[in-house]
Amino acid sequence: MAYDRGQCNRLLLQEYIEKHDKHSLMPPINEAYRTGESTWSWLLDYVTDAPRLSFENNPGEQSAEVNMSVAIVGGKKVTLDDVAGQAQVKKISSFDPLDFPRLEAERVLLKDVQGSVSKGGEVLLDLGDPDSQRHRWQVTGDGLEHERLVVGAFFKRKFREADPVRRTFSLGTLAPTTQEFMKPQSFKLRTVMEEGAARLGAANYGDGAIEMRIAMDDELQGGLPGEDWIYPLPSDRPDLNALMMFGSRFFMHGIVGKGTARVFNAPDAQFDSRTDHRGFVEWLGIKSGTEGYLEVPPFEADVGGRRVTFRNYKLPIYISQDHRLSMTLYRGADGSLSLGVGMGNQNSRRLMLCTVNGVSFHCLMGLGFSGTYRFSFDRTSRRLQVKLATFHSAVDYYPNPLLPLDVAAYMYTPEFKNGLGDLVGLAVMQIFNGLEAVDVFTLNTLFFNAENAVQLETVDLIGEMLLFGTIGPRVGTFAIDPLEIMLSHGQAHRFRTIPETLGVRWVVEDLEGNTTGVGQMNANSGAYIAPSLAEIQGTYKRIKVIATSPGNSNSRHISRALVTVVARAITLNPLVETCNFSPETTDETRELSAHGTNGTLRWRVNGDGRINETADEHGKNTYRAPPKRVPGVPTFTIDEVVVENTATGQQQSCLIVVNHHGQMIAVSVELNNTLPHHAKLIATVGGQPLTESLTWSCIPAEAGSIDSTHGVFTASEVNSSQFVVITVLMERGGIKFDGFTILPLPLAPFPPKPAPEILLENTRSDRACCRCTSCTDGLANSSVERSANPFIS
Repeated sequence: MAYDRGQCNRLLLQEYIEKHDKHSLMPPINEAYRTGESTWSWLLDYVTDAPRLSFENNPGEQSAEVNMSVAIVGGKKVTLDDVAGQAQVKKISSFDPLDFPRLEAERVLLKDVQGSVSKGGEVLLDLGDPDSQRHRWQVTGDGLEHERLVVGAFFKRKFREADPVRRTFSLGTLAPTTQEFMKPQSFKLRTVMEEGAARLGAANYGDGAIEMRIAMDDELQGGLPGEDWIYPLPSDRPDLNALMMFGSRFFMHGIVGKGTARVFNAPDAQFDSRTDHRGFVEWLGIKSGTEGYLEVPPFEADVGGRRVTFRNYKLPIYISQDHRLSMTLYRGADGSLSLGVGMGNQNSRRLMLCTVNGVSFHCLMGLGFSGTYRFSFDRTSRRLQVKLATFHSAVDYYPNPLLPLDVAAYMYTPEFKNGLGDLVGLAVMQIFNGLEAVDVFTLNTLFFNAENAVQLETVDLIGEMLLFGTIGPRVGTFAIDPLEIMLSHGQAHRFRTIPETLGVRWVVEDLEGNTTGVGQMNANSGAYIAPSLAEIQGTYKRIKVIATSPGNSNSRHISRALVTVVARAITLNPLVETCNFSPETTDETRELSAHGTNGTLRWRVNGDGRINETADEHGKNTYRAPPKRVPGVPTFTIDEVVVENTATGQQQSCLIVVNHHGQMIAVSVELNNTLPHHAKLIATVGGQPLTESLTWSCIPAEAGSIDSTHGVFTASEVNSSQFVVITVLMERGGIKFDGFTILPLPLAPFPPKPAPEILLENTRSDRACCRCTSCTDGLANSSVERSANPFIS
């Protein structure tokens, strides 16, 4: 079994949506981690999205590994240092589904939980399992490689600490069936990369597939193919994203042989087999000692005005080595598939009942049969169909001497022989057509989840049987389209189902199940209007769309989709950051990123710094600080970076606080003994409190107000600003002094500097290796002197 990367990611997204209902998501992260000797980062309401996979060829044959990325779709990151002796904010970023970093993990092991006759096996992605964390994890957006790895180590720890149900995702389940020959016992996994997908920048970069090699209950676990094995999915048919291949032995022995023998009332039948020059099984013959029979359907005729019925004849499955049920597989020059079937012997007579006008007579009859059956693919039903092409029957009859003479004579006619042979041929055809009831030809053995299974599109037999299909809604179910969408506040969108399903009822609710503040949904049509800006608390809101089919509780099907409604038309990061001046010989820079819901973005700086008018293809742009100012107050300047949508005129801005000289006034904050939304501001020079009159201000002004007499900042409860820059100015002896501090909003005490994260020896990459070290090794002591980190979306 093989299925591609796109379907893997769709399955992960579906389970991610389901986890909202089961309250089994990773909870938001509110914790600090150490990045250096004097630096740490504080994460607030960090929300991880569904994992997304990409592929590389496996380094070995005993495991299946994938590269994984997880978007950080919500939350705030506050960067702090204590170089000056107390915690100070150096940068604040706020992420949403427009602009965000990603957790990237290399060579994450896919676990194969073994299945058996009574219990299905799963393909699992367990982000907390030590085997999944053997290699490099990092978070994009941090400039220094060591810091990116430190954040990766932090996330490894968070996933290890998480409940398994929260950190685990399923990529499919081997579902047990009621069919004796479709009992999955075990399977091996591996991942393969599509041709050309290893080249960075290629259109199919990272594309690949998961291969699952399944052994049934009475089969040995096979090995993996050699280097001549090709990529399992056709490159010229992008609509085909799943493959099921039946080995010729399993197809002939497990499906054709056992399925047929079961109808012959010989469920434990064993077969001899013969292979062709390529090693593929082409012939089966029932083994000696097998008991079983085909019950020939009743045959009726009108003989001399009498109603004659021939019934209760059982054609034995085994008579002798030369006369036994046998099946031979043929492939025509045109690619057609046919099966030759032979059984019985006219010289081996068995009891049959002949009824003439209701009077029964016991007779003996021998029957030999051979026929050819053609397999064809019905594109409407997407099933294999079996039709009788030709047959030959030979009949020998020992009549009951009490039978009327004309009835006895009739049994020697071609009409009787052909009629009886036709009945046997049709009965055998029904046997083979009955095989489709086991769902083996619709590839439903692998139940991906409650909604999806593979639906057959093409069939081919090249020794092995190849069935290509597409993963889509299972029979009797549907899926919402699209499964995931991002909308602006107040935006309209109409949802539909695949396939189109009548009578579906539509509702929307937030992730906690509430139905207020989630927008408006037409229950009958799926027409939806996203909530207004006033109904969104924060930078975005996630909403579930639920479609329910008609019927009672046992027969109803439910499909869910995820809507992300963003509050901002443009997201710009960071919100605020400190920066040093540019020396004469080089530029001091900071990396910024911005993304919008649509349109072209233009950049500018209100201040002395510089920035390009357009960002790169990833939405990143570089701010260049102005040169050093002459000594004196102000010792710092504040540049505003503005990003504008050229079509709509919508804008978003951030602040860069540029240090030109050291500030004499240090500003600290006391929150523990204040009222909610209040902060006591403490200004000192050389560690000594100031007694002079101070001039306080806050930027942006709407973020709050300052009581200069008592030095108390009051944050606005109605403004949506996520930070405030507080400045202070003092004059002493005709000399002016200034200072500033940055606070995240809403107000909260800074976390203490935590212990270092430990980078394990196995945190490594084929492209970049990292020794075992604590996170403080090799980092600059001052975050002010280093470049800021790019945010990659």
